[in-house]
Amino acid sequence: MVHTLAWNDTCNILCGLQDTRFIVWYYPNTVYVDRDILPKTLYERDASEFSKNPRIVSFVGNQVTIRRADGSLVHISISPYPAILHEYVSSSKWEDAVRLCRFVKEQTMWACLAAMAVANRDMTTAEIAYAAIGEIDKVQYINSIKSLPSKESKMAHILLFSGNIQEAEIVLLQAGLVYQAIQININLYNWERALELAVKYKTHVDTVLAYRQKFLETFGKQETNKRYLHYAEGLQIDWEKIKAKIEMEIQKKESNHQAANPARVWV
Repeated sequence: MVHTLAWNDTCNILCGLQDTRFIVWYYPNTVYVDRDILPKTLYERDASEFSKNPRIVSFVGNQVTIRRADGSLVHISISPYPAILHEYVSSSKWEDAVRLCRFVKEQTMWACLAAMAVANRDMTTAEIAYAAIGEIDKVQYINSIKSLPSKESKMAHILLFSGNIQEAEIVLLQAGLVYQAIQININLYNWERALELAVKYKTHVDTVLAYRQKFLETFGKQETNKRYLHYAEGLQIDWEKIKAKIEMEIQKKESNHQAANPARVWV
């Protein structure tokens, strides 16, 4: 239970007292970007010295002032570097931000930079920061995003990375990438939405049914969803045909990308 909070006077940094702990959230927006690394963006220290019912009076610069129950004031200094990092990021000075983190050499700074970079769609900086805190799986995912052929696909997967599933789907649908929107929901086991999109756009209904059947067989379960039972009635699952359709989608996506980005020929 957090019983007293205060925002920094100049940047998006939050501090609070939680039971017998003093906590600083150097980048609170991490909870909306990548909550897995939220613990790595915190600063914590023991607060039992402040006795019972202390209150934060102010948070100015890197100084936090706390009032004890007896009325006396205690001053705490925190690292000044996260505020400088916020300043660099707000000015889009990503190279300066990376240099600062390399100079400070603290996991907290790198974790904050990773979340900030994802929030601002700077995946190059995000890759560097995630590598610095040992999040290798996320580095690999960012690399896979970079290799996507279209800017819409990249944007959608960046949104997915930060948990914005609905926004990612909207981006794909607006770009006419219906299969990708369906596949995202299949990958996330959003079976109702996957079938809804397939039926609405009259495409890949058999693909959704096939993946659903494979999913149920893996767990040894029978289909009970009425909508799936309705559309599966009389339909034979042909994986060869489905794989051919998916391959066509991939080729179409690549050809659209090449058409939108023709190679230059120098004579």
